[in-house]
Amino acid sequence: MMTSMKKLVVNFRNAMGKSQTISFKDVDITKTPSQIKTLLTDFVGLNLFQKDGVRSYETLVSAKFVETIETPVFDVEAEALAAYKRR
Repeated sequence: MMTSMKKLVVNFRNAMGKSQTISFKDVDITKTPSQIKTLLTDFVGLNLFQKDGVRSYETLVSAKFVETIETPVFDVEAEALAAYKRR
């Protein structure tokens, strides 16, 4: 059975100008780009994360949805469990 998962991958610049990335799982994909940008801008304004006195997420650069599709090939443990249950 194939499964699909979408996450929001956001790129920022820290206070030193270095690239920082954060991913959010289980996001509301019905939000418009404008709504997402507003929420992420608010996130930057919270100033929650610092490392060694440097703000980790100072400037919002970009955001994108990334979809991962998993297609199982085999699962030995699941097959063994199913065989056990059939006994």
